[in-house]
Parts: sequence; structure tokens; C-alpha cells
Amino acid sequence: MSKRYTIYLWEPETSPHKLPLFYELLRHERVSKVTFIAQKELGKKRQAQGWQTELREDAPIIVGPTPEEIRALVVSSPTDSIHIFSGLRRIPCIVEGLRAVIAHKRRFGILHEPRVFEGLGGIARLAQSWATESSLRRNAAFVLAIGAHGPDWFQMSGYPSKRIFPFAYFLPPPIAAGSSFEVSRSAGPVISFLGRLEKLKGIHLFVEAMNELTHGASVYVAGHGSCSELVLKAEKSLSNLRYLGPIKMNEVPYFLSMTDILVLPSITMDDGWGAVVSEALMAGAAVVTSSKVGASMCLAEETRGAVVNELDSKQFARTIDGMINKELYRPEFRKARSEWAMGHLTQKSGASYLLQIFDHLFEGTPRPASFVQ
Repeated sequence: MSKRYTIYLWEPETSPHKLPLFYELLRHERVSKVTFIAQKELGKKRQAQGWQTELREDAPIIVGPTPEEIRALVVSSPTDSIHIFSGLRRIPCIVEGLRAVIAHKRRFGILHEPRVFEGLGGIARLAQSWATESSLRRNAAFVLAIGAHGPDWFQMSGYPSKRIFPFAYFLPPPIAAGSSFEVSRSAGPVISFLGRLEKLKGIHLFVEAMNELTHGASVYVAGHGSCSELVLKAEKSLSNLRYLGPIKMNEVPYFLSMTDILVLPSITMDDGWGAVVSEALMAGAAVVTSSKVGASMCLAEETRGAVVNELDSKQFARTIDGMINKELYRPEFRKARSEWAMGHLTQKSGASYLLQIFDHLFEGTPRPASFVQ
């Protein structure tokens, strides 16, 4: 009979990128109990960007526990329970929880994006990790390293490679719903940008690339940020570009179902994953990202998309033109992308992969292949 697990998920907030995996574990036959502990509910900035969360009244979700409640929670947890922390520092419930699981010898691991390893700041972050994480390196049973750059970061930080596993934000399949806007393919394939309109996200590269395309296309931008004015100006100068402003989470499935090529040209490794890539692939859209984006690891197959190594708008334009030339927006390619994503990136896939990792670590089964394989 397969081992059943008791799991505790420790989070900074009630994120819509983390709750789906929790809900899947909650109903999984191999999980006897799972509890979600968060420092706070979803922040107002995220809500302003259109993020929404579903907090089920019957689910064991604890928000804002006191230090005493945290210690009591750990002490009362079974000795073979598994605690997963999405963070290492600064978040009170995570810091206190880590202290408690180490003190009371509970099994635990870390679920984390890589820190940005660029310039002098990157070297300082690496030095900080070496200086402050020795107890975690000794005691953590595993690291669930988010995205293409996650495993490398934790290896550089001194965590044993045998304990590091590539991981993602596993999301629910898209549910078609109405929207307050319409997307039209009348002018050609639909190319879109969805997310925060910030230079770090490469929105300036996207706008420049749209100016340099040789193929006709309909271009849509959805989101909000400090570069909104840049997009508004582009809307006036490019007849095929439409700016939708921020859209709600329940409108995203429609937006992506009408998108042929999604572009995420982030200029830093701040995009530890890039959940919109998962959502786009599930909807059948092809994706173009910079090599900085964690979810670029999903694009190894040409029909799923492409990774641009140079932060250059002309290179993005050439890549998009090449995909249009190959007609990768055709229905058969959309179907193949969606089927792959449904089998590798959903909350159901994530729960199964996580339990395989536990079986390997604690029951001696073979190490599982990466979730993208």
C-alpha cells in the first residue's frame, strides 16, 4: 500500500499561483491531511493587477498565525509530516515556522524561485545565502527550485544537488468565461503581452518588436504598470495595436484562447517562473520568452514556442516572424500545445510529481524525471 502523507504549506500570502496545488493535494487519495498557512491574504497590489483568489470555507487555511500558534502547529504535527516553506526570510510565519520545524525535528523543504543573480547585487545575494542559510542547507530534506534557473541558484548556494528538484507553479486548467472586451483575428495572427507593464518585464522590447514585424498581425496588450503611457503612445502610432488595460483573472482564459503568440521578453531573472506562460500553453497559444524567464524551460519543443537569448527587439521580431512563417498558430499546433501543458503543468500534474519526489526521498523509490519531460 502506498504511503499517505501529511503536508503543511507555509506561504507569504494566499496566492492564486499556490492555492491550486493545495486544493489538489486536499482531495488526493495519497494525502491524509494538508494545511495551508499564510502570513496574509492576497495583497492589494496584486488585486489591482486583476489577481483573484478562491478561499474555500471548508478548507484548512490559516491566515496570520501568531508565533505561539505557529509553534503549537508544528509541535502538534505528526513526526513524519512534511512542511514546505515558500520563503526563507522576512516573512514572520515562515521564519518562525522554520525555527520550529528545525527545533522539533520535523521533515521540511523549501519551495522557492531563484534570487536574481545579476551584477554586484547578485553576488551580494549569493554571499548572503551562504552566510545565513547554513542551518537550512544542513536540515532541509529537499528544495523545490522554481523555473529554469532555480536548480542552478540553489546549487551555487551550497544545497546538495541530490536534494534539488525542478518545480513550477502548477495551475488549474482554464475555464472559459465571458469578458468585457473582444479580441479579433481579422488583421492576422494575434500577438499579445499580458502582465505588469514594467521595463523589467520587457514591455519596451515588445513595443519595439511590434514596430519591426514584417508580417501582418493583430496586437493586444493587457496589464498595468509604470510603463502604461508607453503602451498608450504605441496604440496611437500602431494601427494594429490595442491596449486593454488591466483585465480580471476570469477574463484571462478568453484572452489567451484568442492569442496565437504570447510574448514575455523579461530583461531580468525576476521572472522566476512566469505563470502566464503555463496559462498560454494550456490555452493552446505559442509562447516567445527571453532566456531570463523561468518557464522558458517549457519551450524546448519548437512547436510550443521559442526562447530568445538576446535582449534585442529585432531578435524578438525575427523570432515571431519565423513562427508566423511556419504557421504555428494553426489548430493542430494549438491542440498539441494544450495537450502537452495539460499533462505537465496543471495542479493535478504538480501534485503527482510532488508525491513522486516524496516517495523518492522518504520511501527510496527512483528519482522522478523533471515535470517537463
